[in-house]
Amino acid sequence: MRYAQRMTELAHLISSPKALLVFEAAARHGSFTRAARDFNISQPSVSRNIAQLEQDIGQALFLRGAGGARLTEAGQVLFLAASEGLNRIANAIAMLREQSDTHDTEVVLSFSNAFVTNWLVSRLAALSDSFPEAVLRFDLVPGTRKSVTGEVDLATLIADPAPEAIVLAPEVIIPVCSAAYLAKHGPLPDREGVAGEIRAEGHRFLHLSDHSRSIWDPVLGAGHSDGAEGMWHEFSDYAAIIQAASDGSGIALGWLNVVAGSLRSGRLVPAWQGRWIETGRAIQLFSTRPGPMRPLARDIGRWICTQMAEDIDAVAAMGAGPRVMQQAQQIVWDGPGIR
Repeated sequence: MRYAQRMTELAHLISSPKALLVFEAAARHGSFTRAARDFNISQPSVSRNIAQLEQDIGQALFLRGAGGARLTEAGQVLFLAASEGLNRIANAIAMLREQSDTHDTEVVLSFSNAFVTNWLVSRLAALSDSFPEAVLRFDLVPGTRKSVTGEVDLATLIADPAPEAIVLAPEVIIPVCSAAYLAKHGPLPDREGVAGEIRAEGHRFLHLSDHSRSIWDPVLGAGHSDGAEGMWHEFSDYAAIIQAASDGSGIALGWLNVVAGSLRSGRLVPAWQGRWIETGRAIQLFSTRPGPMRPLARDIGRWICTQMAEDIDAVAAMGAGPRVMQQAQQIVWDGPGIR
């Protein structure tokens, strides 16, 4: 309370804060003329500012003479306090400006660990070359994201399509494995005599513990994911699942936005062309910061969407899942995109 009172009193003690700034410069230089140059004003204007300050305080601050102006004892007291206070203010403003400059170029990306590891990292150099001014900070999510906390520039979330959504890719889930695994174990074959199911014997399945195993039902057949056949390995980190599938350890469910690049390069292949899951939802990009999306973040988001669309185009051209891929192309290209 005492501090607030002192600040209120100060506002009434001096006529203008500028007079205090002019006084500090004149005292520091020991010259009214040099103070005038600092503020791009005339020497008489400096004299008037200091005279007004002396009138407000009720004491002389300078001894004026032929040899110039020297501080009085009162002037020395005020100069010590003014220089200390103004120096602290200047340092604080400089620090805040530096933080503001960094904030303007820092872009916080809140993505899944799997998406960054398996898709974005291989494009990080190209992204950096395209936006050399951007300082990227990654906030990685190991498993399935339910919501986004904090203020981030770009985040991904799987949700029902909305008119204002920035669509990265449709949620298409593809059973994937390595080419070596497929050559050794063969594709998932139809179960003889049982329509809609497959034989899982001899196969290894890599499952994300965030999900119920029923997520495999569209691939293996309803109720066939109870683990009675085949070997099941569970992971809490989806990035580890995709790495294991790429290394030939088994079959994983691959979300299109994560595995599109690996399908394009051949690092992963579909375990079976006919068993792809279309959820009708989409992987969407959005910002949690207040107000409109920052231009730099918007441009980076547009760049990511364009790169993803190129991968989807390439996978479609390979003839993999043509109906699904055509729908994927339509969602990416015909959606609202990043504005």
